[in-house]
Amino acid sequence: MDELFALIKKRAKELGIKKIVVASSTGDSAKRAVRELGTKDYEIIVVTDRAEVVWDVGSMSEKMRREYEIKTGAKEYPSGIDHDSPVRKELKDMGVNWIIQATEVFRGINIPDGCNMAQVIAQTLYLFGSGTKVAIEITLIACDAGALNAGEDVIAIAGKNKGLNTALILTAGHTDEFFGIGFPEAKKPIQELRVKEVIYKRDC
Repeated sequence: MDELFALIKKRAKELGIKKIVVASSTGDSAKRAVRELGTKDYEIIVVTDRAEVVWDVGSMSEKMRREYEIKTGAKEYPSGIDHDSPVRKELKDMGVNWIIQATEVFRGINIPDGCNMAQVIAQTLYLFGSGTKVAIEITLIACDAGALNAGEDVIAIAGKNKGLNTALILTAGHTDEFFGIGFPEAKKPIQELRVKEVIYKRDC
């Protein structure tokens, strides 16, 4: 992960990018990003799981249990940095102003034994690694929330399970304009999200 942050600093400085979006379910990845990058030169925007996400520990792999450091005997594992979480206060004290809880854009509405467009997009992006899919997703979420402006270049960091393994340079866009389709009545030009560069990728 040291290489990931070293490359982020290098490209951010070269391109003048100040906003970094990071995916973090527990807060650990967010705290690591703040420690490595600081909040003086960068605005760290954290995107976390929606409220009330609870995983069934019995359904998790042994590897995933180790990664999340789940205690022996635990039956459930809550995920996401809730509004009243001590982790949220800790991140605020570290200088993080944006901690956004939201449903994964490409999760869609669950359909038993079915499929929807959002899930098709998700599975297609997974071909490039889960970090790629999540980095795109958190950029859309952050733009929808107002933490990013559509059309500005940002760096998004994400990974799989616990940890970070992907960093992309993206041009931010809103979810409803993902394909460049908008409302003709809208005054603001449509700005679809664009992947401009892969800074780091160790996902498979």
